[in-house]
Amino acid sequence: MARTTRTEGGLVKSLTLALILALHLTGLWTHVSSTTRARLIAAGSGISSPPKTAPAPIPAPFVAPPVRMSDATIDVPAPSAMAIDADTGTVLYAKNIAQKRPIASVTKLATALVILGRHSPDETFIVPALPSYPPEAETIGLVPGDSFRLGNVLEAMLVPSANDAADALAIADSGSVAKFAAKMNAKMTEWGIGDTHFASASGLQDEGNYTTASSLAKIAALAIKNPILAGIVTHTSGTMTSSSGRVYSFNTTNELLATGQFYGIKTGYTPAAGECFVGLTRINGHAVITVILGASDRFGATTTLTNWIGHTWQWL
Repeated sequence: MARTTRTEGGLVKSLTLALILALHLTGLWTHVSSTTRARLIAAGSGISSPPKTAPAPIPAPFVAPPVRMSDATIDVPAPSAMAIDADTGTVLYAKNIAQKRPIASVTKLATALVILGRHSPDETFIVPALPSYPPEAETIGLVPGDSFRLGNVLEAMLVPSANDAADALAIADSGSVAKFAAKMNAKMTEWGIGDTHFASASGLQDEGNYTTASSLAKIAALAIKNPILAGIVTHTSGTMTSSSGRVYSFNTTNELLATGQFYGIKTGYTPAAGECFVGLTRINGHAVITVILGASDRFGATTTLTNWIGHTWQWL
């Protein structure tokens, strides 16, 4: 068998050399592409072409993780809290971060991520029929049939935390809030975010709508990597006008934006969830994501946490 293979190889070599000679004699060799010429020469010499290899990937620039410089401890006044360095994922603070808790309107971060994965912010959006809301629920007063730029409805959902804006996006996308929540849960599985389940797009429903501080930090990290969301969550106010001329004005629920030290991200509150807040700030010039769940004073707890980080951690 080996002898037959060697014989066939020799025959191919001889025929190839004869073809090369014929091409030279007829003046056609110069009309053959350089790639074909190289292959013919390799075959005629009996040398196999070396396998092509993919170029080595360019390594990502190294970012040094922060270093803890103090043994000082703190008990952030919240049932569950966390802080991470946004660039390296280094955990700066952790308290009950695996505890499953309702997160109220912080849910809208996941809603926004799923919507932007399926729609353009420049799409024309028509408000569908909406459910009724209790008097205490945050709404912007959307009127079914009104049309807007979809990006404006996203802003109304995230800045004043309008529950009707969240439900409108969910229903327009999937036909019902329940069907949209199923898509949210599928995305969490796809993204590897565990211990999380959504039952609504707004977070107004507590039952079956939960995550952990650890998983929420991952959702927040995804959100700030999206330039559209990263921009919206910095807005302190906004105005949008429907195609019929109806004007809607709103203000942020994030009081820490006024300090100039925070750049988002989302608030949430129901009696069961308590005061919740996911923040984005800069400490020593580095982006830090904070998570506060179930607090009685979410902004005070966040400030306590970030002050401690600034005195305890150092970026080299």
